[in-house]
Amino acid sequence: MNLMSSTGQFGPEVCLGVDVGGSSIKAGLVDRDGKVVASAVAPTPIGPDAAVETIAQLFDELLREGRVARSGVVGAGIGTPGPLSPSKGVIYRCANLEGWIDVPIRDLVSRRLGLPVVFDNDGNLAAFGEYWAGAGGRGGDMIALTLGTGVGCGIILDGRILHGHFENAAEVGHLIVERDGRSCPCGQRGCLEQYASAAGLTKRVRDAVAAGAASRLGDGSGRQIDEITSRSIAEAAREGDALCARLWRDACEYLAIACVNLQHVVNPATIVLGGGLAEAGDILLDGVREAFLRHRWRLADDFPVIRRAVLGYDAGMIGAAGWAWADR
Repeated sequence: MNLMSSTGQFGPEVCLGVDVGGSSIKAGLVDRDGKVVASAVAPTPIGPDAAVETIAQLFDELLREGRVARSGVVGAGIGTPGPLSPSKGVIYRCANLEGWIDVPIRDLVSRRLGLPVVFDNDGNLAAFGEYWAGAGGRGGDMIALTLGTGVGCGIILDGRILHGHFENAAEVGHLIVERDGRSCPCGQRGCLEQYASAAGLTKRVRDAVAAGAASRLGDGSGRQIDEITSRSIAEAAREGDALCARLWRDACEYLAIACVNLQHVVNPATIVLGGGLAEAGDILLDGVREAFLRHRWRLADDFPVIRRAVLGYDAGMIGAAGWAWADR
């Protein structure tokens, strides 16, 4: 296990936050102000029982490194990919977690650690982390979009995560933005994440280059196509590559349209953009903001603040701990 950071003696009360991913489990002790006392990461083992033991080992390491008494840990939060049920504390299944089928993860972790545990979708908790201790600044209703392999989303209303009746709210990546558009693994066509995720944009550029479109990123050979990433696309777009600039503008346009629609439905104060595409900085933010202004209505002046996420890969861990604090 690789301890990421630690500091000296802190206040007596913290919550444990755990973010379970397909390749790693990240855990941290976080105080009531959102300050990380200590954090650690370990590879995700195969199977839920082994994962629970890994979480317990990380917890023990964090107590020692953070110099926190076990009695000072007042709760824990855990996030995993879905589909899942926060109310039941069960993860139904996940392609990235081998052997996880109908796992009552909340109760398993609670019994093993002897702590009250809250459980939620990892995207929801990343959004809550930004709301509680990041770009949202606890300053009103907020939507967070994570532009990575897909388009993850969390919606925070009145300080709470929106789940919906079927507990699948905020699947913004599967908003249909293009009629009869690109096929999505979800079974729909024209989903937002096929156009405006890091993976979706990369696939569009690779497909165009493979079809013979001119670009500095490749001449159609397999090796060069495989080396195209969202980062290289952003760099090429900045430097005037016509193909990359056009498809980058398309991604910003689709994101802006989704944000306008979300603004009509939810009316948040803030929309936060994170993930791989957001790492490009102003070329994404400026593009989305400009397109939002062109597409927004003119009947009311309710333009949300659109800003970049600030917590990076710690967002899920911090959000899990923050959700545990909110549950107290």
